[in-house]
Amino acid sequence: MNTTETTSTNPATDELLVDRKGEVVRLTINRPHRRNALTEGVLIALGKAIAEASNDHSVRVIVLTGAGDKAFCAGADLTPGDTPFQPDFSRLTLAMGDLARVVHACRTPIIGRINGLCLAGGMGLFGMCDIAIAVEDARFGMPEVKIGIFPMQILTMLRDLIPPRFLNEMCITGRPINAQTAASIGLLNKVVPAAELDEAVDALAAEIVAVSPMAVRRGKYAMRAVESMSFHEMMAFTETSISAMIQTEDAREGLAAFNERRTPQWRGK
Repeated sequence: MNTTETTSTNPATDELLVDRKGEVVRLTINRPHRRNALTEGVLIALGKAIAEASNDHSVRVIVLTGAGDKAFCAGADLTPGDTPFQPDFSRLTLAMGDLARVVHACRTPIIGRINGLCLAGGMGLFGMCDIAIAVEDARFGMPEVKIGIFPMQILTMLRDLIPPRFLNEMCITGRPINAQTAASIGLLNKVVPAAELDEAVDALAAEIVAVSPMAVRRGKYAMRAVESMSFHEMMAFTETSISAMIQTEDAREGLAAFNERRTPQWRGK
């Protein structure tokens, strides 16, 4: 495994830290003074960083988090001049939607490292993650109705993750839930003490790095592709997909390693 480590900032903003260690890239929203609230610049930088990591097949895992120990992301920055809610009817897409499109096309697993408050637009980022681990005192909510708006785009990322009754209540009342409740309804993979968060995230990333990169990338593609298919369409697509996958170098290596009782040497092909 490559153990080189680099730290850089996206040229579009100094408020997103991009760190790489081996096959893992960590993206940190670096606005702790604003509870890591989102600006348009941060959203654009996130989209560029995720697209770059997804296109680099040597990157096996993306970790998304916020700076400090208070908030993962408290939503959009509502400060005049900083908020991404700028009315411009000449634009056909918005920065959050563009980021969601990039993430939907991303073939690299994204782990959400939820280190504190996760509210509003932060819930949108949370919903974009494939797997999520949170600290015990994390809270999750969509308080948009309290300022006269509704979590419109966020619903796109959360409607298949949150049971309908919980989703209705969270959106309509704006009331947050704690980490234990989020875990009980399947929103979180794990809840840990703050002191154990990095250890848990690193262990999960190591598990992903240990498996076939080709299988994971093709698998994420398949999971996205079948989302709007009927049963018969899904079955036909997956039948074709598994037949092609068996012919890959990783599948041949995995089967050989299994029969020879050794650790596979993945090539990602």
